[in-house]
Amino acid sequence: MSGEEYGESVVLAHALAFRIGDITIEPSACLLRDGKGRQKAVEPRVMQVLVALARTKGAPVTRDELIASCWDGRFVSNDAVSRVISILRGIAKDFGHASFAIETLNKVGYRLIEQAPPEVPGVPVSNTSTRRSVIALAGAGGVAAIGGFWLAERPDRASPRSSVQAAQLLIVMPFTADATDGSLSAIARDATETMRDDLHRVPGLRVIGGLATVAVAGKGLSSKQIAAATGATLALTANLDRAAANLYAVLALTDLTSGQQLWSGRVGAVAARPGDLRRDAAGTVIEQLLLRLPASATRPAEPSLRGDPEAYRLCNEARMLCDEVRERLIDGDPKQAQRLADQAAEQTIQALALQGDYAPALVIQADLVRNGWSQAFGAMQLSTQQRVDRAHGLLRRALRSDPTNSAAMSSLADIYRRFGWRWDDAETLFHHALANNPSNAQAHWAYSHQLATLGRARDALAQTFALRALDWTHLWRRITLPRMIYLLGLRDAALDSYYSELAKRPGNPFLLWEIYYLHAAEHSVDGLKRLIAALDKRWEGHTQPPAVVAIVDRSRAALGAMQGSPAALLAILDAERVALDAGALSKATLGGRARDDLGFVLAIEYACAGSYDAAIALLDQALAAKSVYWVAALPYGNAPFPDAMRADPRFQALWRRDPRLAEAVERRRQAAAAGQMAAAWPDGHVTLPRLPPKLRAQILQAVAASD
Repeated sequence: MSGEEYGESVVLAHALAFRIGDITIEPSACLLRDGKGRQKAVEPRVMQVLVALARTKGAPVTRDELIASCWDGRFVSNDAVSRVISILRGIAKDFGHASFAIETLNKVGYRLIEQAPPEVPGVPVSNTSTRRSVIALAGAGGVAAIGGFWLAERPDRASPRSSVQAAQLLIVMPFTADATDGSLSAIARDATETMRDDLHRVPGLRVIGGLATVAVAGKGLSSKQIAAATGATLALTANLDRAAANLYAVLALTDLTSGQQLWSGRVGAVAARPGDLRRDAAGTVIEQLLLRLPASATRPAEPSLRGDPEAYRLCNEARMLCDEVRERLIDGDPKQAQRLADQAAEQTIQALALQGDYAPALVIQADLVRNGWSQAFGAMQLSTQQRVDRAHGLLRRALRSDPTNSAAMSSLADIYRRFGWRWDDAETLFHHALANNPSNAQAHWAYSHQLATLGRARDALAQTFALRALDWTHLWRRITLPRMIYLLGLRDAALDSYYSELAKRPGNPFLLWEIYYLHAAEHSVDGLKRLIAALDKRWEGHTQPPAVVAIVDRSRAALGAMQGSPAALLAILDAERVALDAGALSKATLGGRARDDLGFVLAIEYACAGSYDAAIALLDQALAAKSVYWVAALPYGNAPFPDAMRADPRFQALWRRDPRLAEAVERRRQAAAAGQMAAAWPDGHVTLPRLPPKLRAQILQAVAASD
């Protein structure tokens, strides 16, 4: 819990996760989790009141204090406060297993009382957060604003495959609206038919509607009665409403066999463009279905119709241009990268003009927006979250246009893993993407990095070998090999691979920084000496490029720090930290890395200098931005932060603050115990995975082949 004073506004985005008895509360996600793996979403106002009561640690809170902290001091009736208190009491009784109670103090206010939960024979209580993260999507107005998504209470999954089985039959119930609003009722009827047509193309799903829905609609049948009457296992319902100049649809997906609501969400658009509402509602529902339909239910997509031949050609070229954008960025040529990105953006615009909502064009635009690559997108001055939100919306449109589009699935999965830490949702979508297109190189690349983050380095290596067989042209894909084998503890082989790549591109900034960070993270004096010697020898008699000069100087400064003279390194780091805090490093940082990752790598270097306060502060900043850049330095990794830093309670608290990160750490521990990665344990001992001779030979052969 954060340390707000009584009556101070409760800002859910800033409130830390906490526990009450058997319940874990995530304020920023408006989510509660219990020890049996269930989760329940609540209204933001209800969560604000719960936080306000819990932070007083049992002391009374007056109504005025609640209004000040949860309603910003606005005038609200007593009924409004009473309603929220009543909801919390229902949650405590029905979901909280009596972990807490809300007590009314006559003429004083309320207080929260934490209680020990009753024991349930045979049901173990887990302290580990569930694997599914709440869907936390928000839009910022505009033509198709997406906002207010939430998940209904439901059991957790043991794997990323949903309990919903293959070949599901979904019934799309007639969308409802105010019967006195003729135009809205017409939109609802049209949206019902459009939704049914859009969902019909989702792999592993059959859709019914029409007379089947008329037969059961309006009769007040239970979920099981609807299932018995129609044979359907899933139902989609929606209600349309209007407010001022906007239209809204509140949608719900229900498992008819259990009567459990799997998901509910709200989609909005301006009233003048009802087509946007239909489009975005369909894209959102398709996204939710893919998260629940097992990838084994999908069939490899038949070669899709290319549509307009010119649109197809434009997008093919734009995709190749985007690959070159990455290459130019890691080569240290941002101007050329932007020129190529501008060209790719223009070609997607042309493709969409030829074929509206063409999925390949929307996926490319999503990548451009997410990364802020083109001049047009960069000029918008969007925050990282705003860029991600826009990219997410474009990917939903792509899935609505083509629910089998593997590129859209893998791009969405990459957003989940990189910006949401939604590990299981990401894995489910990676499975769907590869089921539809096993040759999707980008899916193999991104999936390998997700697996590595969770400690599954051997599984990540399998994805790397698949990637190697598909597309080994670009450096940013080739360095996946040394990254993964380093995590397996094959340090010498990894360095051989890195230096082999460096021999081909001796002045490449990305490679230079990568090798430097590796040695800095492991506090290797010998490693830094080898790097300096290799660069001095390679450029002997020649003028060293600026990137090489920077790495040699920095390596010497880091060497001095490791040997007890940190002043030179601290001078470099302090200057870069000031630039970071001032926003001067707004687009990319050292060696072509994303700005959000800079805090993590600077933390590694400050740790080298023994400046643990600065290192912890920067690591805190990086984790808040969802950066876990150097996975070998994560808990249980084989290049951990120094012992003195890891012993600091502030450092330890960083990994418990967000339940999704705490879950990743626990998964890494389990993976290390299972021999999936090389691991440094809290007590100081190190374990290495037992690699079969055949796999070890395959790794060494791959390294040798890169020479």
